[in-house]
Amino acid sequence: MAAIPPKPSHSYNQPGQSSDVSWRDQQQRIREWEEEYGADHKRLTEALGGIDAIENRFDSVGREGLPEAYLLGFSTKGDGRAIIANGNPDEADHTSVYVPGTGASLPSVGGDITRMNSLWRTADAMTEGENVSTILWVGYDAPDDPKLNSPFPHYAHDGAAAFSNFTEGIKEANTAESGGHHTAIGHSYGTTVIGATARMHVLYVDDVIFAGSPGVEVSHATEMDVPIGHVWNQEAEGDWVPEIGRFSHGGGFVVPSDVFFGAKQMTTDTQGHSNYWQYESESLRNQAAVVTGNYGEVSLEE
Repeated sequence: MAAIPPKPSHSYNQPGQSSDVSWRDQQQRIREWEEEYGADHKRLTEALGGIDAIENRFDSVGREGLPEAYLLGFSTKGDGRAIIANGNPDEADHTSVYVPGTGASLPSVGGDITRMNSLWRTADAMTEGENVSTILWVGYDAPDDPKLNSPFPHYAHDGAAAFSNFTEGIKEANTAESGGHHTAIGHSYGTTVIGATARMHVLYVDDVIFAGSPGVEVSHATEMDVPIGHVWNQEAEGDWVPEIGRFSHGGGFVVPSDVFFGAKQMTTDTQGHSNYWQYESESLRNQAAVVTGNYGEVSLEE
């Protein structure tokens, strides 16, 4: 931000005022500033909001039981990148990596941090003396607009290699005696990233959870690089994304909500597309049960 000069002010040099700089010249200076610096100024200003959210997470260690936070990746380029872990994934018995969907960026990271805080609290309460880490992975360029950008697959394809490498690194670095239990969680377009990773590369996890998926580029759960029975799905009442998205990202127009995809359909008590991480909801508890390997506590649709 320091490299960008301040925007010329509108507060003086109005018509009729006496000044060394005419009103017309001042307006020209403003237009020139907007053309040269406006976009970068807007992007960096918005990024500062995300940075504040990250700093707030680090300041909240110990509040409501939250563990230490770890910044595993960060960039302000483009829409920004942020990879943040609750709890140390190197020592965790249970680790989840959450991939958000359309609109995910550094400026919007605050809401996704809150989701992973809620998942950590819920999962931690289900364990007895085991370590849990919940990771937010904004490590790809997500679509910006659900209508204009999200129907296209190249965002998922471009992010797939990075996600494969990240899941491999997290698994290799784990020092838990068991080697750790790892879960990939995707929301909306984030599920497409996870599906593209399994289709194009390797997904180094033990379980996969999809929520509000528009399709994952494969037509059956057995193509997801995890053991049979370890692909889980949620579709809440009023979530329109799976039905519309299947025409863009479904494997043969098949989405994880379809019975013949072969995922285990978890019950949800939340509404719409964005509330799967509502604290103390059944939707969130089901995810936490999978993350901690408490499969018997997962509630499934009949």
